[in-house]
Amino acid sequence: MLSVTTKVRRESRLIWYLQKRFKKVSAKVTNVDRALQYFDIAMPPVYQARWPSIRLALLSKQRYVALLNNFADYDHIIEDLYDLGAMDIRHQYSHITERMKIAEAKTKVAKAEECTPQHQEDQQEDARPVRPSLIELDDDELAARANKEPISRYPEEYQLRAQAQDHGPGSVDVEHSSRVILPSEVGVEGTNILHDHVPATKLKGLENWIEETDLFVNTSLRDDEIGIKREVQKEPISLPSPLKVFSFPKGDITSFPQPKMDNKMKVFTHYIMDGASLMPVLALDLQPGERVLDLCAAPGGKTLVALQTMLPGMVVSNDASLGRVRRLNNVLRQYIPSCLSQIQGSIAVTQRNGCIPWEQEAFDKVLVDAPCLTDRHVLHESDNSIFSPKRSKERLRLPELQSALLVSALQMVRPGGTVVYSTCTLTPLQNDGVVHLALSKIWQETTIDCCVVDLTHAMRPLSFLYRLGTNLGLRYGQIILPSLLSNFGPMYFAKIKRLK
Repeated sequence: MLSVTTKVRRESRLIWYLQKRFKKVSAKVTNVDRALQYFDIAMPPVYQARWPSIRLALLSKQRYVALLNNFADYDHIIEDLYDLGAMDIRHQYSHITERMKIAEAKTKVAKAEECTPQHQEDQQEDARPVRPSLIELDDDELAARANKEPISRYPEEYQLRAQAQDHGPGSVDVEHSSRVILPSEVGVEGTNILHDHVPATKLKGLENWIEETDLFVNTSLRDDEIGIKREVQKEPISLPSPLKVFSFPKGDITSFPQPKMDNKMKVFTHYIMDGASLMPVLALDLQPGERVLDLCAAPGGKTLVALQTMLPGMVVSNDASLGRVRRLNNVLRQYIPSCLSQIQGSIAVTQRNGCIPWEQEAFDKVLVDAPCLTDRHVLHESDNSIFSPKRSKERLRLPELQSALLVSALQMVRPGGTVVYSTCTLTPLQNDGVVHLALSKIWQETTIDCCVVDLTHAMRPLSFLYRLGTNLGLRYGQIILPSLLSNFGPMYFAKIKRLK
């Protein structure tokens, strides 16, 4: 009996060992995997055929630009950059904008030419607008033109007759609109206009579905119901002459040399940053002597760009986190000489909750570079990712935080001043959706009037540097999309003027 028991124990141990030894180990799901799965579900409906190239770019090596420090001796750095094949962005930009102005002038002249009635038909055929340079058209615009539906050559009467014809036995009329699934058809009542900014997801049951718009209220108003005015900026984005930025041409993945210390001024010669991060600051259109607030300033790159324009009279750099404020101070110490008391006196670093305005109508320009999903970062780093299950509530609350920051900024900017809201995410809800939510709150809860500035035309000359997101149905802002040839961003930004 004892021997049988011992044999059973040995067999049990052997079975346990074999099960443990050959047990199929399931792959551990990382935060990077969770982020990629989210984007693969949410982004294709928004970016469609562009998503595969955007996805590949996000997972590839990021490109940067070099911002030269006006407070250091950078002459030798310029020589090194030219030797590497880098270009001065402002020089290239000036050349392109000049060509565009000439083309537009010719177009106006052609349209203004008078013609006699007998030659009117010839005039319509020959006096065509001057074709703009192809450098103004990015891949998305060219594709849109190629896919444009041809103009119908049949009168409407004949089209109606053809539609009324019986197409023969076995023909079936298909109502294509019946294939469109509205939000109200998936079992959620009370959906509102913010759904326009929420990408569709897989229709796979609703057990675990969290309606992001359920976190918000008072978002059902249309643009015309919240008093949104619009203005088109026809002049190209201004690049101030003191701002010296170098980039490599599209497709060139050469890395910039590391910043060097200027032994005399004790500051670094240049700052390496994502080239798309220039745009929110440039969209502010800074003017001499203005008081500027960078509401979510850390780590400090955009504050540094504003200071390098040599235009603001005062720059207030704020962040809510003590750790981030320390990073901000560290960057400013590395690039702003302590011996220049006048410059130091024009910089103030504060640690405040940006959702609560501490001054009313106190700033000429306000930048809100809001916390967001940070798409590129979460696809490369798992540590402390916003896609960690422990931070899911924080992630869902991001639009609420972002809209509160924008509302606060609109209260702190003076009438006639400008607020630029920006993120580094592709997610429509955190971009156009937040702008809509904030403007709704401003309309309902304050007497402030705002105007959204359309920068589409003003951005066109920058297509030599960026992949501009066109034909995406954006209502308020612009977006720079990552691509292998120009792997900056993503960067969304919207320009809002306060009228009163």
